[in-house]
Amino acid sequence: MAPRIAVGQVVKRKAVIVKPDDTVHRVARILSKNKVGSAVVVKGDEIVGIITDRDILDKVVAKGRDPKTVKVEEVMTKKPITIEDDYDISDAIDRMMEKGIRRLLVTRLGRPIGFVTAADLLAALNTYSSEEETEMEEETEVYGICELCGQYGPLYKVYIEGGEKWICESCKDSLNL
Repeated sequence: MAPRIAVGQVVKRKAVIVKPDDTVHRVARILSKNKVGSAVVVKGDEIVGIITDRDILDKVVAKGRDPKTVKVEEVMTKKPITIEDDYDISDAIDRMMEKGIRRLLVTRLGRPIGFVTAADLLAALNTYSSEEETEMEEETEVYGICELCGQYGPLYKVYIEGGEKWICESCKDSLNL
């Protein structure tokens, strides 16, 4: 039985806060400066959405819209899926699977503290799994959500851009890894 690990122990990515009426251009600069892929959209005290580099790429850049005129609220994902930091990481994994998402916004008493990704959770589980389990089988199949394409299935640990990623076989093949 794995020890209980709270989601808050696994949060590596801090929550970057932006406003609904910020421009996408401003947010892109903030994401870049902080080296993060997403920001929490907050109005007053309330979390109203989340905006990711993917949203900016798909809903603004790819459509030829001007990032300096498009507002965050036009392209953000409303009502993001959150989890409180004292929940178990297995709850976080269940929630991701159920909703088909790759990252969860972690909150403490409803306030955003950061994000966890499927890979963060898998890495935490991996770290805490006992030695005898790892000796049992060298190539244990890990299932989860591919960090590149978001598909669920068997994952492979690879090193891209100096970081560890969990990706599916087709992404692994397309990157020639």
